[in-house]
Amino acid sequence: MPFRRRYALPVLALMAAALSVGVLWLRPPVRAEAEFLVFGSRARIDLRTGDKEQADAALSGIGRLLAHNHRTWHAWEPSELTRLNEDLNAGRARQVPADLAAMIREAQRGYMLSDGLFNPAAGKLIGAWGFHTSDYPVRSPSPTVEQITPLLAAAPAMTDILVADDGTVSTRNPAVSLDLNGLAEGFAARQIHELLARQGIHDALIYIGGFVLALGQDEKQRPWRVGIRAPNGGILGVVDLNDGEALSSSGDYQRRRADTEAQGHILDTRTGRPQRAAAAASVISRDPVLADMAATALMVAGPDGFDTLSARMGLRCALLASHDGSLHITSALQARLRLTEQSPASIRVHHVAGTGC
Repeated sequence: MPFRRRYALPVLALMAAALSVGVLWLRPPVRAEAEFLVFGSRARIDLRTGDKEQADAALSGIGRLLAHNHRTWHAWEPSELTRLNEDLNAGRARQVPADLAAMIREAQRGYMLSDGLFNPAAGKLIGAWGFHTSDYPVRSPSPTVEQITPLLAAAPAMTDILVADDGTVSTRNPAVSLDLNGLAEGFAARQIHELLARQGIHDALIYIGGFVLALGQDEKQRPWRVGIRAPNGGILGVVDLNDGEALSSSGDYQRRRADTEAQGHILDTRTGRPQRAAAAASVISRDPVLADMAATALMVAGPDGFDTLSARMGLRCALLASHDGSLHITSALQARLRLTEQSPASIRVHHVAGTGC
């Protein structure tokens, strides 16, 4: 997983945990940027600090962390997760690293909050549709009804999993196969936040795939300004993120099958097929893992389930774009979002009880 470091001053090379690093240094206050490749997605860290060595140490630590995550959480390349799935499928329990155990517990929380719409236990179904790949669009044949039916009948769910205090994972349903990609970006962003805090760095913008976590302020002492992607690949609008706010976006605009544009990588595990209810979803929350899980769940819920799911998961800042060009948005996010010229065909505002995002 290469990443590279770029300097305005003479170039220095640093290799850490099989990642190649690139950082751009400017005059004080120091601005440092690094890009990493993990899980087939790009991660970018943009941080501000008054100390070059402090930034160096932080970025090297992030490189090692992401390399560990890649080796531990990967859903189809050999990893701690694939070895766990092999044991669960064989009826055996397995003790896993503390971070993987914590992710599974978070996935159980997301499953319960979403009433099962977020279901990482259905990894076999995800694999059957060809989405255990980094090569998109997927060109393999779609699974047949005969292939999908037994996977649905087995009904793997996060409630089938037990995680003991020592990290031993077991299941009563051997059809369970975990795919934790639906919360990996939010979980990794939270880890990076904790690492930066230990290094004394409080101003940073963390991008991982379709996920953004804002810490502190930008170089002009303002909230970090980010764009929300539209289903057609453009920018739907921009929003300012305050300290500690996460923005998670999901959609069928990138990771999808080649046979039809509507067959994105997010499955409705109730039907066993890619969801067709929504084109894109975004959530802002101070809980990065919840934001990540909720964006996926909203895609499955679609416009008809927007109100119910937003209330269940406490999503005060959320939006959902439909294939017909309409936009469903909570009133709290509408007040913060500045739409671009690519305005939606229609906008429906939803009111969710509570304060803040």
